[in-house]
Amino acid sequence: MNEFHSLIQDICQELQIKVHQLSKDWVLMLEKDGKTRFLSGYKFDLNGHALGWIEDDKYAMFDILTAKGIPVIEHTIAFSPENKHSYAKDCNQYQIILDYFNQHHQNIVVKANTSTCGRGVFHVTEESTLQKVLDQLFQKHYSISLCPFYEIQAEYRLIYLKGECLLLYGKKRPSVIGDGKRTIRELLLPFNPCYFQKKVSDPAFDRVLRLGEVYEYDWKFNLSSGAISFPVTDKKLKEKLLKLGNNISREIELGFCSVDIVETGNKELYVMEINSGVMMKNYIRTVDDGFKTAREIYKKTILAMFQ
Repeated sequence: MNEFHSLIQDICQELQIKVHQLSKDWVLMLEKDGKTRFLSGYKFDLNGHALGWIEDDKYAMFDILTAKGIPVIEHTIAFSPENKHSYAKDCNQYQIILDYFNQHHQNIVVKANTSTCGRGVFHVTEESTLQKVLDQLFQKHYSISLCPFYEIQAEYRLIYLKGECLLLYGKKRPSVIGDGKRTIRELLLPFNPCYFQKKVSDPAFDRVLRLGEVYEYDWKFNLSSGAISFPVTDKKLKEKLLKLGNNISREIELGFCSVDIVETGNKELYVMEINSGVMMKNYIRTVDDGFKTAREIYKKTILAMFQ
């Protein structure tokens, strides 16, 4: 039994809810008082079927938020040449993508349209790399999203349950600054001990960074890739984040999901994406009282499923 299922089992035992693990443990069926509810992966039985699919589709979510007048990272969709259902199947998809790449000064992000945890996401600045990335992504996906590269300073996550923000925190990407004395390994380990204790055995991490030299382990902000979370203490920033998140929840009636918002160098806020599955594994591992917070959120969500 994995950590997530163990936590859900514990909550359900407290709430006197019967749990069945089905479909090779991918599905949890919960029963109480003649009602049956489901968990599929990290998705809880609170989002409408159509909305759940839309939330996980980066381009579809961009289109909807744009129609609602909500600031969102620009996404453009492109289809695999093998996608028989694509309206663009007769077009030269590579040329369309190459034109987009050049229009944005050969500095874009290419990603699988429905990926999570930063998987299948690439920052592309060379045409030779672009072709390799497209070949790799189109082997597994019928569609991809293209975005201009934004100079992102910070990323924030808001977890919503039926219009209420249950948790708000920031994410800091794994980047360290040299002091002329310590190696990359010695700088990364205290940044995120839980993640890097198994990631820095390579001799390349023995290099001592020059004073003021910046080493960026990953340009993304995923907790699953070495980033760390931090509490948002700036009251004005917190108000702005909540205002944006609450506006989204009000406009499209979010059930239970996470909303990722980025802050650019000029302090502008944009929605990055929305995830219908709420995974808190890395938050639990890296935050004091993270387990307690996650348990409270999942308990409140399960109760909402049966109301």
